[in-house]
Amino acid sequence: MELHWILWLNFLENTSKNHNILSVFNLYDLSMDQNTILQEFSTITTKEQLTETYQKYLGKNGLLSAELKNLASLSLEEKKEKGKKLTDLRQSIEEIFEKKEKEFLLDEVNELLQKDAVDLFVPAKTLEEGYFSLSAKTRRETEEIAQSMGFIVEMGNEVVTKFENFESVNIPITHPATEMHDTIYVDKKDERGENYVLRTHTSSAQNYILRKYGAPVKAVVPGKTYRFDEMDATHDVMFYQFEGIYVDKNISMANFKDVLTTFLTMILEKEVEIRMRPGYFPFVEPGVEVDARYEYYNMKTGKKELSNWIEILGAGMIHENVLKAADINPEEGRTGFAFGLGLTRMVAVKYGIKDIRLFTNGDLRFSHSF
Repeated sequence: MELHWILWLNFLENTSKNHNILSVFNLYDLSMDQNTILQEFSTITTKEQLTETYQKYLGKNGLLSAELKNLASLSLEEKKEKGKKLTDLRQSIEEIFEKKEKEFLLDEVNELLQKDAVDLFVPAKTLEEGYFSLSAKTRRETEEIAQSMGFIVEMGNEVVTKFENFESVNIPITHPATEMHDTIYVDKKDERGENYVLRTHTSSAQNYILRKYGAPVKAVVPGKTYRFDEMDATHDVMFYQFEGIYVDKNISMANFKDVLTTFLTMILEKEVEIRMRPGYFPFVEPGVEVDARYEYYNMKTGKKELSNWIEILGAGMIHENVLKAADINPEEGRTGFAFGLGLTRMVAVKYGIKDIRLFTNGDLRFSHSF
């Protein structure tokens, strides 16, 4: 081999690591044949090949990137001439790269759509429609009945003070009901330093309602109540009550009987007859136990008969101490009545359910039966 060729090859080898004349000559050839480079991109069939080819030319150590860096060592005229060619080539490579990248992305999307294609003619799964439980359904119906009779609905609080639960409704603080065997206490204390309690009856809202609205007032209070009690077919630690209160001038037992008869008739959806027996409740005077019966069709005899008397609720004329505790003066002719309806028991009577624990034991077979 002639000496000048040996010297030339040594020069090229020693300078190739710094993107020297070897790369310049390679790029020079490539830049002169732009169609060859673009043709190389057009034959790419995978994203991996596209990335490799892009890196080959425009990557950090790519041929075209190196050549663009070497422009700094050229003269002004050479920079203009060669710089324009290299810039046009870079722009062409970037355009075809973006085009091919979009094509591959579109192919991926179409492939995913094919995999996840939905046949619109396949019948959908039937979704079970939700509905109210018997307790919720009856409570809402009872609220609507009360509202149609002019009563407002107040929910009250489930966690109340001992004053609200006992003293405000004329239950002495020494009454056995305040002991742990009936009342459930919570850790939090009120302003008097006494533990709050879970309300044992919806009557705990009477003082709040009378103070909020004054007199006259007609209000009902539906909601949960709690007692530390043994659970059986007719008792539970949590049950629903429905409190009614009506205070105005010269309200009498006659008013009470008329309102209650209409109220129960609408709830039970039957013509109801009621009777009142004397009963003691600290927050009413006089107090009564109310029983009800109604006419029904006996399937065995084929005749209409009267049902047995069923104890429905406790009620009476509001005690004057309850009115005074709410700053209402009985001497001004303000009187009223209150009644407490066991809503859970009412549901059981209405639908012939023998065990109230079925309402809360979570058995869906029971829920789906109604």
